[in-house]
Amino acid sequence: MNQIELKVLVFLFFSIPFYYCQKETINYKSLAIQITNEAKSNLQKKLSTAMSDGGTTSAIPFCNQNALDFTSKMGQTNNVTLKRVTDKPRNGNNLLSLEEMLVFKEIQKQKSGEGVFPNRVISSDRNVTVYIPIPMMGQCVQCHGKPEEMSVETKSILKKLYPSDKAVGYQIGDLRGLFVVIFKK
Repeated sequence: MNQIELKVLVFLFFSIPFYYCQKETINYKSLAIQITNEAKSNLQKKLSTAMSDGGTTSAIPFCNQNALDFTSKMGQTNNVTLKRVTDKPRNGNNLLSLEEMLVFKEIQKQKSGEGVFPNRVISSDRNVTVYIPIPMMGQCVQCHGKPEEMSVETKSILKKLYPSDKAVGYQIGDLRGLFVVIFKK
């Protein structure tokens, strides 16, 4: 065996184990988008059903009783922490933390000319956190739009169920909040 063959064998002997020991690369952003798309789709279907059953008088109580729990269960199903946060919460449990507020403001400033907000991924030693924007959509303005454009009935139910409500005054295309998806490493 010549010297070159020996060097190749030694190289292979030491490099092959490293090749097989590499960790699988996980695309956290892609997974977070899948999870939040499923959450949005399911919540929109349930809200549409509630709206069909009785308009905002049915949809607002549905959200009040189910939205937080629904989001939490979606996270558990996908083995992540999943939450919705905003700078103007309807429910105090959805208020941004300081770190989330900084990310929210950063994303808000980076809205594209087409009206698209970017996603944000932050990695630490323990977690990977993916922030997915929640833009205001057409149907949402019925309960989150300008108060002067809401029905008296809608405002009355909101005041009753959410006396400290701040989640109003939005226009279509505004950044309403963020999905926060936390993956444990």
